[in-house]
Order: sequence, then structure tokens, then C-alpha cells
Amino acid sequence: MTGRHVLLTGGSRGIGLAVARMLAERGARLTLLARSVDDLSIAVRELPGDGHRVHALDVADEDAWRAFAADIGELHGLVCAAGALGPIGIPGSYAPADFTRTIEVNLVGTLLAIHHCLPALRLGRGAIVLFSGGGATAPLPRYDAYAASKAAVVRLGENMAGELRELGVRINSVAPGFVATRMHEGTLAAGAEIAGADYYRKTRLQLESGAVPAEEAAELTCLLLGPEELAPFTGKLISAQWDPWREEGFRARLAREKDLATLRRIDETMFGALVAEAPA
Repeated sequence: MTGRHVLLTGGSRGIGLAVARMLAERGARLTLLARSVDDLSIAVRELPGDGHRVHALDVADEDAWRAFAADIGELHGLVCAAGALGPIGIPGSYAPADFTRTIEVNLVGTLLAIHHCLPALRLGRGAIVLFSGGGATAPLPRYDAYAASKAAVVRLGENMAGELRELGVRINSVAPGFVATRMHEGTLAAGAEIAGADYYRKTRLQLESGAVPAEEAAELTCLLLGPEELAPFTGKLISAQWDPWREEGFRARLAREKDLATLRRIDETMFGALVAEAPA
């Protein structure tokens, strides 16, 4: 990543900051975006290397993106890690406005980042990494906005992949697994009655055990932003925790099998075809 310019939304804390640290350690020059000036100031002081920049910005604010985009320069990578957990509870118990705000941050914020960074990414023939989350591939009851928005983010990347490939830009999504971040404070604050006793209990156990290291998602992100020969695929959703993405053979399968690691309906037609095509 030496000398490559990467922009990260949500880069001041959590998984975004873990990605930023690893990219900086590997020689990348970073631009970090987040809403909090204080968090950004603390984060950038932790990064090795020189030439890093920070900018306070709400990813759902199109006017802010429009003003910022004029000064991006050539870009070799875009990481969309900004995210909001949103309202927790059964349908009818939360304000629709809170649902809308979560969609704006998680989904519309991702779209705005891609839209306004695309000219710079085309110049650098860069790559984009999006972040999946709980509920993207299986239901996550009581987290309606978060689950719906994360499934939509994955589909957005998959939907854009073909057109972006023609422009020299790859786009993939990372499922980081349960990483111990400040986002889960929302579940603990909501309590077992609102969040659901089972998920509340699992959250506490995961946080007490240390959960999945953020470095797993960070290393996978670095791979996806690196040379195309190391990640010769686009439009895929890859699990940092469960997929054997370090294996060259698995990455070759991702390039070869168009439906592998994508959001697809499981039925007797599609699922049967995938099983028949899989190598022994």
C-alpha cells in the first residue's frame, strides 16, 4: 500500500480505525472522515507515517460531500465504514424517523461516498470496500433499520460491480463478524427486554470474550484494496471470520464462480445449480 491514497468514512474509531492503522502501517496515505472533530484528532495522532488528513463530515449530507469532493485528488481506495446501529425494538415501538436516519447514514451515506469519490477512484484505478453487518444475510430481529440497511449496502455493491469494473474500479463487501466496538453499547443500554433476551445475552458474552479481532477485517480490507492479482474479483461479500480468504484457491473461486459469496435466494433451482457447479 506504499504511497497509495485511501479515504475512509467512519475512520476515527471501531473497525474503521483498525483498518486505518493497518493501512498506515503498510505505507498508505489516509484521509479520515467522521462527524467528530475530537475523535478524528485523536485517531490521526495514532497513525504511523506522514501526510494523513482528516475532515469532519456527516456521510449523509450531500452538500458536505459536494464541497469536500473537489479536493480529494487521485484516490486508490475507498473504505465505507461509517455506520449507525439505529433504533432497537419490535415494530411499532420506535420512531420511523429513527429508522430513516439509520438508512440515511448506512445506505445513502455509502452511496454518496461512492458517487463523489468515483472520479478520483477512476484516476487511481482504485478499489472500494463496503461493510456488511448483522442482519445482512440472516434476520436480526429488533434491529430492523440496521439489518435492512446492511443488506442493502451489500446489494448496492453487488449491483454496481459490473459497471464499476468497466471503469477500472473493483467493489467488494466485508462481513467483519462480531467485533467489540462502541456500537454495541446501544444493545446494552436498551436492555434484554427491548433488544431481546437471547441477543442481549449473546452480546454480553461476546464482549466479555473479546469477540472477533478487528484486525481480521482490517487485514481482509487491505487485501481487497491491494493489487488486483491478489483479489481478482468484484461484487462479492466475504466473511472475515468464516471464509478462507487467505487461500489463493478460494480467491480464484470467487473470481470464477459468479454466484459464490453473493446475496441469492436459496431454492431448489438456484441452490441445486450452485451445488452441482461446486468442485468436489
